Amino acid sequence: MLNEGDKRAVARRFAAAAARYDASARVQARIAVAMAERLAALDLPTGVRVLEIGCGTGLLTAAALARLPQVGHWLATDIAPGMVAACHQRLSTDPRLSVAAMDGEGPATQGPFDLICSTLALQWFPDAARALSLWHGLLRPGGRLCVATLGVDTFAQWRAALAAAGVKAAGPAYPDAATLSRWLGPGGRVERQDFVEHHADARHFLLSLRGIGADYAPTRLSPASLRRAMRGLDAVKPVDITYDVRWLTLQASSISHG
Repeated sequence: MLNEGDKRAVARRFAAAAARYDASARVQARIAVAMAERLAALDLPTGVRVLEIGCGTGLLTAAALARLPQVGHWLATDIAPGMVAACHQRLSTDPRLSVAAMDGEGPATQGPFDLICSTLALQWFPDAARALSLWHGLLRPGGRLCVATLGVDTFAQWRAALAAAGVKAAGPAYPDAATLSRWLGPGGRVERQDFVEHHADARHFLLSLRGIGADYAPTRLSPASLRRAMRGLDAVKPVDITYDVRWLTLQASSISHG
């Protein structure tokens, strides 16, 4: 599990990657579109008030705003100011949007919101269960929480190559379905959808993570260990990498949290 120091390091990496993020964020863009389509299928009221956690450069923000004409106000937030600036630049002409640099693990904003959504941010939080509880508390009665995060089988091919090389995985550990269900609480739903990204080789895969700022690991591999694992991953080319995406959904009780 990541700690607060890890989270700050992750934020710095994402901030530094803001200008180049979109060039490498192929699977992230696909997940953003999939989330936007899920949101568009919801029965949302006219004038809906939305909070987005971890907006990045605005991939989900743009895809959702294009599909949700009923949005009254969309607040896009990210812990990395550079990402927030990129999101604002992408969508500066949309009057429904405002942006803010904010730690999504403990949002400094006032509810209630009709919808809180997030793609690929929750896995970076030291206390994801607490974050989900706080987000739930910001929903109006009947409001919806829609989150995409990474599950236990993410990067299974890379983890297998590390294990075969005798190396313990250095990256974050992702939760299984039972853990996610427990975090989400009563009434929550967890679904799985795999997204596979194709790479020419192991080097291309690792560079893609660096390109979006997602290459942080609490422990670093030695160069020799890294080379052994890369050779193992390259045994079958092209290299396919699985993103085990878990869709978390919850509708707030009709009883007010207040």
